[in-house]
Amino acid sequence: MKKFISILSISFLLIITAACSNNKVNGKGENSTDVPIKWVNALIQTDESKMLNLLNEKSKALDPKDKADNKETIKHYKLTQWEVNDKDYFYKIEYQDPTDKDRLKTEEMEVVKTDNGWKRTKYGDIYDFDKLVKDLNPKVLRELHD
Repeated sequence: MKKFISILSISFLLIITAACSNNKVNGKGENSTDVPIKWVNALIQTDESKMLNLLNEKSKALDPKDKADNKETIKHYKLTQWEVNDKDYFYKIEYQDPTDKDRLKTEEMEVVKTDNGWKRTKYGDIYDFDKLVKDLNPKVLRELHD
């Protein structure tokens, strides 16, 4: 009887864990929330190769051979998420740029689930971002000074 209860308990925990990780892809541990953070880090490092890798629609404006110019990463940022569905999210990341005297900067993006993982839909600004998210519920995932 003890074996049955422990097997049942482990099965229950596995089901709960799987249900709570719905925005992971291919078991790689990557979440949709990783994309905005990786994007901003690549942006401040001027790592065009990394930025190109994070894009769903490839841009000719980015050089795939251009690697990082520095190793700076963001420490302080606010990340807000709007869920369209389980394969499509909007993000706004407000961050202190360590390469620009910690000035507050903002990036807005749409992130979609693809066969190659989570990707930013396009390079550049999203036209009418506020209108696109106005009927969606914002969820603050991290505050600026956490």
